[in-house]
Amino acid sequence: MKQKTFRPRNITNKEVAGICGVARLTDKARAAYIGKIGRYKYGTDSEQDTTILSFLSISAEVFQEAAVRIENDVRLGAWILDNCEVSDLDISQFNHEFSSKWQSKIQRSSFSRRRRQLAGDDEPPFPWWISPGWWMFWKLFKR
Repeated sequence: MKQKTFRPRNITNKEVAGICGVARLTDKARAAYIGKIGRYKYGTDSEQDTTILSFLSISAEVFQEAAVRIENDVRLGAWILDNCEVSDLDISQFNHEFSSKWQSKIQRSSFSRRRRQLAGDDEPPFPWWISPGWWMFWKLFKR
């Protein structure tokens, strides 16, 4: 039986506190606490996490303690909103800027590459039956 590997929620998920990335941050905080985070990064080791935590003005340690203590995502979201000084307008602007940054083509390709690394998947091998000319044609018009 294949062992289930840890996968946090999507970076644009707004299920916790209505803020992009907080659900993913929550998953990673809980997994790091129990030592099951695998090759993912949490807190100051992750650019995504530091961006979110900086916006919330909450340290990684305080966030992790709350995420572990408050198992319900709705209650955790309420705790976050009670403990950070951000308005609905601030959240809306953050969500727009954050999701735009992480959904850009450059970030998407590096994010996909990082996910493949974490999953242990390699790039698919070059199909030997496709000529290099056809391959370049397909790559150019795929966009």
